[in-house]
Amino acid sequence: MADSLSKRAIRALNIPEFLVHYLLEVSANAYHPTDNPNGKINLGTIENKTCEDIWLKKVEELTPLIADKSSLYYYNLTGFATLRLNIGKFLGTKLNLPEPLDPEKIVLLDGVTAVLNAVALAIADEGDTILCPIPTYGRFMNDIEEVAGARFYQIPMFEECENGGAADFQLSVIEEYYNKAVDEGRTVKGVILCNPQNPLGKVYSKEDICNLLDFCARKKIHAVIDEIYALSCYDKPTFTSVLQCDIPDPSRTHFLWGFSKDISLAGFRCGMIYSRNTNLIDYIKKVSYFCSVPAPVQIILNAIISDTEWLDNVYFPAYHLHQRENFEIACAGLDKLGIPFYRGTAGSYIWMNLTKFLPKKTDEEELALFHKLLNGGVYLCPGKEMFSPFPGWFRMTFNTYKDHVIEGLKRMENVLANCSFTAK
Repeated sequence: MADSLSKRAIRALNIPEFLVHYLLEVSANAYHPTDNPNGKINLGTIENKTCEDIWLKKVEELTPLIADKSSLYYYNLTGFATLRLNIGKFLGTKLNLPEPLDPEKIVLLDGVTAVLNAVALAIADEGDTILCPIPTYGRFMNDIEEVAGARFYQIPMFEECENGGAADFQLSVIEEYYNKAVDEGRTVKGVILCNPQNPLGKVYSKEDICNLLDFCARKKIHAVIDEIYALSCYDKPTFTSVLQCDIPDPSRTHFLWGFSKDISLAGFRCGMIYSRNTNLIDYIKKVSYFCSVPAPVQIILNAIISDTEWLDNVYFPAYHLHQRENFEIACAGLDKLGIPFYRGTAGSYIWMNLTKFLPKKTDEEELALFHKLLNGGVYLCPGKEMFSPFPGWFRMTFNTYKDHVIEGLKRMENVLANCSFTAK
């Protein structure tokens, strides 16, 4: 059957897909305290569920808006002009920018995954290299390789400490790996950076970001900055957007954001790019015909993002309160279990160290521990799927239902207490 497919299709099929596979598996047997108490608890997928009641009420209130003829016909597939305008105003305010973002420099696609795919197609030819600090969001590799055929090049950015914690490197290490990639004969076209970082929860300083931009400008490569957790900080240091920095090469600096994390609407599938590169924006407008955001979704999103009073007085206070509460519950639970972790300041996840349950510290042991935890009723994302250079690290998400976090920690305790891998 393989000979019936193109080389491009076969290459894409050979790229592992872990996160979506286990999301679907766990969702098919999802835990519910009364309806399915033996189901799986998902602490591996980042879906912000802490404000579910608020959102259901808001969406129900806005649903009548889609009973309009504008939902029935073709529209500007790059994004409604009013929605792009209001997103520009919203981000201009939230990111403390001197003025709103120009809506003509914004394109909307059906999720940041689609945006990254489009950016990779725009900046890299097949076989070209894009650098990425690791550990990082596992699907970054899929997003740039499956369709565009670019090559994902890992830059290790943290190391284990003797106390079981983790120390992160400065972004200046990127130049070392850029030179290494060039020496290997690779053509480097850009760097992808997630800030705030996933899975560490680290917020890069303004100095870090400016140094990265200076480096990219010197090498004439693109800086693709994914800020999908920009409004999800729960502790200091405060977040600095790339858009707040002096950008030395605007034509190669691109800002990404979406509604899935900060706004908790993963199912609405809407991501955006803002760039001052006119040619790149024109290309992504062409690509938008393949992955546009449906009109009814845009109508509701426009009503949400323009209702700044509701966002500022209802949603964000509740979101940040629940985020902080769940974070503290997760930290207390890990401390009780004696599990070291990197204490981040943003995002919906904790990067924790389970290497003491891996005597030989191998990838095979990590995968076996993952399955023990899954069979014990809790799904955690293993570090290998985040490109961790050290086996035994796992990402635990906490912005789900509070009782799920508490029950998930109990299940972790039960599994680890009986784990045959425990080092002596």
